[in-house]
Amino acid sequence: MHRLTFVPVLTVLLLASCALEPLPADPPAPSRAVFDTVIYPILARDCGFPACHGSSDRFFRVFGPGRARLDEETALTDVVTPGELAASYDRARSMLSGASSAESSLLVRKPLEVDLGGAPHMGVDQHGRDVYSSENSQGYIALLEWARAGGLPEVAP
Repeated sequence: MHRLTFVPVLTVLLLASCALEPLPADPPAPSRAVFDTVIYPILARDCGFPACHGSSDRFFRVFGPGRARLDEETALTDVVTPGELAASYDRARSMLSGASSAESSLLVRKPLEVDLGGAPHMGVDQHGRDVYSSENSQGYIALLEWARAGGLPEVAP
């Protein structure tokens, strides 16, 4: 008889413990218009090389002309398609997920020199420099501001 009451009680306890776990948050959603006009051109220029994030081998991909195409039917030289912009936006947003601040997001940390707080990154040039060698680089500043606009806070001083 005790065994019959144990199973429902255990089931209720297990279900209650599942309800206490936080659900994964949606990625931040900074302005799509700013992405299309400011951030996408920066990512295409600074990160989207065919051997880097313009490759279909990478999770974080920047789709577009001269890079991986979302649709195999799109010619390599055709202008960026609305679908490619949307996919690139979603991939960029995913690089903001889980960050406690804009500065700690992968989108902002990965291209910055490790000595300046950046994350290790394979995207170095022939001189061993990362994409942005300074926090004053225009591309870095734009990525940081866009991440903050998506709701990621600034690191407290």
